[in-house]
Amino acid sequence: MRRMTTLVALCTTGALAPTPPAAADPILATTIVVERAGGFAGTQDSFVVDRTTAGGQRPRRMAGSPEFRRLRGSYQPANPCCDRYSYRVTVTYRGGIHKTISTVQGATAPRILWKVIAEVERVGTRTPSTARPRPPWPAAGAGER
Repeated sequence: MRRMTTLVALCTTGALAPTPPAAADPILATTIVVERAGGFAGTQDSFVVDRTTAGGQRPRRMAGSPEFRRLRGSYQPANPCCDRYSYRVTVTYRGGIHKTISTVQGATAPRILWKVIAEVERVGTRTPSTARPRPPWPAAGAGER
């Protein structure tokens, strides 16, 4: 009988013990805008993911993760040389909270930033810029005088 009482007491104690808090769920971003500019042709494009974007839940979840929310506002390369793309990532969370991060192609930045950029470029709605890229050659008559 004594063993049975001990067993019941142990089971009851375990049932009444507080459960550890669940891992913090990511805050789902409502909108992600990736603005990409530059490159050899000097293009400007925007990619948008929101609640209506097919396949957009993954990048929205990544942008809401604690890892992404801890990112700094800027990651720039040591050498800003050459025809690289520059990126501005703007994430909107519930309640109108915004986070903006700037970086340049080839910069050392946490992997989560590059994953979000790649996913938004892959599934997001692309909005090409209305600005015409500048041609890589001189305009006609530019060198003549």
